[in-house]
Amino acid sequence: MTLTFFKVRGFATATRLFKPFKVAVIGTGPGGFYTAHHLLNKSSPDKRIHLDFFEKLPTPFGLSRYGVAPDHPEVKNCEEFMTDIMADFQSSERHRVRFIGNVEIGKDIELKELEKNYNAIVLAYGCTSADNKLNVPGTDQPGVISARQFVNWYNGHPDCYSSKNPYTPPPLNKIEDVTIIGNGNVALDVARILLADPIQHWHATDISVEAEALLEKSTVKNVNIVARRGILESAFSNKEIRELFELKDAKFEPLDEGLLDSVATKKLGRVEKRRVSLLEKYNKRIGSEGSSKRKWTLRYLLSPVEFLSSDEGIKATKFVKNEPINDPLLPGRVKATDESVEIKNELVILSIGYQGTSIKGFEEAGVWFEDNKLHNRGGRVLSRESKGENKENLTYKTGWYTSGWIKNGPKGVIAVTMMDSFDTAANILEDLTNGNYIKVDEAKDITESDVFKSLQDVVYWDNWEKLNNYELRKGKKLDKSRFKVCNKNDMIEICK
Repeated sequence: MTLTFFKVRGFATATRLFKPFKVAVIGTGPGGFYTAHHLLNKSSPDKRIHLDFFEKLPTPFGLSRYGVAPDHPEVKNCEEFMTDIMADFQSSERHRVRFIGNVEIGKDIELKELEKNYNAIVLAYGCTSADNKLNVPGTDQPGVISARQFVNWYNGHPDCYSSKNPYTPPPLNKIEDVTIIGNGNVALDVARILLADPIQHWHATDISVEAEALLEKSTVKNVNIVARRGILESAFSNKEIRELFELKDAKFEPLDEGLLDSVATKKLGRVEKRRVSLLEKYNKRIGSEGSSKRKWTLRYLLSPVEFLSSDEGIKATKFVKNEPINDPLLPGRVKATDESVEIKNELVILSIGYQGTSIKGFEEAGVWFEDNKLHNRGGRVLSRESKGENKENLTYKTGWYTSGWIKNGPKGVIAVTMMDSFDTAANILEDLTNGNYIKVDEAKDITESDVFKSLQDVVYWDNWEKLNNYELRKGKKLDKSRFKVCNKNDMIEICK
């Protein structure tokens, strides 16, 4: 084994020259950086890892930066994992890590180019670029919008602040009644955005200043959060619903009469019992808590069948009433009745989940992506040859892996993503030990290729730190935790 010398931050350093294992991680959200963290920290002492993060935006952190609600800064603490990775391994004696931002894989760099340069490719690009669809008359009206776009807008996602095609937010200054369809945590985040006082609750956060300005003019008075199933099937967490109950700026309106009485609590687990207890507690405090400036409630066992409009725009949503199917083999299932109800609204926000999307080149690469799903087992990506095979005879794409929401679908909190990403990393390390990886020339570096040299405005970690420091400094002047730069061109100029 030979000995080589190279400089690390100005110091001559000696290290044993191990053959590096080259990894490309596509996406820098929690799924990507948790996988990388485990790879770098759990690899055996005789392994060197050269890892490149590829991010299509100029900024890292993915869903943490652009999906987590502005009033949940504690959830964003997970970003420290990636920050620590970059601090520890950009110029370490053993591993090497790079952030390559503002580069879209499949568009700026083709997948086949990655296969020429990396032993392993980790697909961790998330599942928030497309929405689940609702095939209901009137869905295409301007007054029916997706929660994904609304969240991107108030979180300052550059896709909403493009100079050429900016997102037009709903006219909250002309709206009184809002219906949110779906009752997961995203739905409750959206409700909190609409209900909480924009100055007292939102100003100090990193919410986009454009969103804050419109919220200050908001005339929203009533928010209905509607679900097609019952209380026990509520998709929100207990923490999220408690936050909404405890808002000082909005009053909770009572649940439909008899709804809580129909819930049998004896056989429930601890989490479900706590959820029912919370609903009972706050349902009894009607009239004594909150102001009457804004009101909200939870509606259950309703499915939208039509969005009704007038000359001024959407005016109401028609729902069919559902009833539970009393079959122990079909828990939580419901069926439609002959009864219907209309809920007045000028704005409907659909919070019914996201879809996975493919990357250009999957088919040519033989990656099995079908039905909005990246097919995998334990984070190992399946080949298209596996289609139609039984589970005992699956074919894997050697060296291809996945983690985060694109692995299992848009579900689970960040802590779940962390543990799941660790499992993917463990399988990568196992395959590395067994020699199951893409064979490439380790001496080649993708940044030296003609394709990479032709790219414009590549953002590296040092560039991001300039933008990060700018946002923090300007935020401090405005008494905010961060002033988010939302326009991509502005980001790149500051990075330079």
